Amino acid sequence: MWKRFTEHGPNVLLKQNRLAALIEENSLDLCFLDDVRDDINLSSIVFAKMGVPTILVSYTFASRFLPEYPPIFSSLIPSDKAWSNLGSKFIYTMLWVWTIGTRGRAYSYDCFDYVEDSLRKLIDQIRDISFEPELRQLGMSSAWSEWKRRPQIPELVFGHRALDWPVIASNASRCYFGATDLSRKLADFDWSIVESGKHIVYCSISTARGFEKSRVSASEDATPIVDLSKKKFRMAKRYLEVVLDCFSRREDWQLIVACGPFFEAFRSSAHAPNTHIFERVPQLEVLKKADLAITWGGAGTVRECINFGVPMLVFPAWTDQFGNAARIVAHNIGKRGNILDVTATELIEMVESVLADKTIRASANEMRMQCNSEQEIQGVVDFVRRHTELTL
Repeated sequence: MWKRFTEHGPNVLLKQNRLAALIEENSLDLCFLDDVRDDINLSSIVFAKMGVPTILVSYTFASRFLPEYPPIFSSLIPSDKAWSNLGSKFIYTMLWVWTIGTRGRAYSYDCFDYVEDSLRKLIDQIRDISFEPELRQLGMSSAWSEWKRRPQIPELVFGHRALDWPVIASNASRCYFGATDLSRKLADFDWSIVESGKHIVYCSISTARGFEKSRVSASEDATPIVDLSKKKFRMAKRYLEVVLDCFSRREDWQLIVACGPFFEAFRSSAHAPNTHIFERVPQLEVLKKADLAITWGGAGTVRECINFGVPMLVFPAWTDQFGNAARIVAHNIGKRGNILDVTATELIEMVESVLADKTIRASANEMRMQCNSEQEIQGVVDFVRRHTELTL
């Protein structure tokens, strides 16, 4: 962390010079900039100086700090009652302060990793204030956000406008793209193992930070192996055990579970014949026939469930998953559970409830009907033209 302070100035200058050379070499006309990059502010400054229009790209519903709504790390659903505005603003402000300086819920991480990552995040947020004077000279500004302090420039959000809070979605400098490439080549899935006439439930595990470090080989094709005794994996282990226990008691349902790095640990254990365990599956292919998805609430899975009108049971564990779960509940396209203490009996009741609730299915289908890839692509083209005067 001391090096992050002492080497900040020279590193900024070096990165800016390299980026400027890259822009000149490739004659760039437009940049889409990931909103969680460490160098987001210095990159924005270089692009602005060299006259290259820049648009932020956000894979979540992250937004800039305003007391009118909670941050994406929060499970709160904004109130629409006027009398609660003052109290709500105070609560939202406190949640923003907590979000800006931490990695989210402490129980999701090893203690040392949580403290180290939170300190690093806070230091980076504070350090990025140093870019503010230069940004203002270029006619821009920056603001606190859930992931990074970031410049206030047009933003492309990979999510459904209808799912976001209205006060955020009404921002004219924010474009939403929730479409999924339904025509892309998918891996084949052996449906012969799935018995017809039974509800199909799809369950997936999170790809959150920490799991990707579990690989024992640098090869992309290597099967990841995890040490389930480690604290950061215990929550996921318990989650999968509860899900498998639930479906072992209800053989009138069928479960397809993609358990990622936990595949090796679970595939050899005894499980009910109605449970089909994989390391990964062609998610779009499975969602086409799924009646319900059990998920941690990652942005990608939520987006794809909506595109197929699949109701969700969400058990958030990390960062933006809590805000995604709040939006799912608020729009009645699923229900939320507590990943820390849910039992197999409770999960059975939740699955029964969602499968039987026609209003949830109707809400999911209604939101699915709003998904039009051609319109959303045209919306992005129009957005880019409006903010950059470029035609894609």
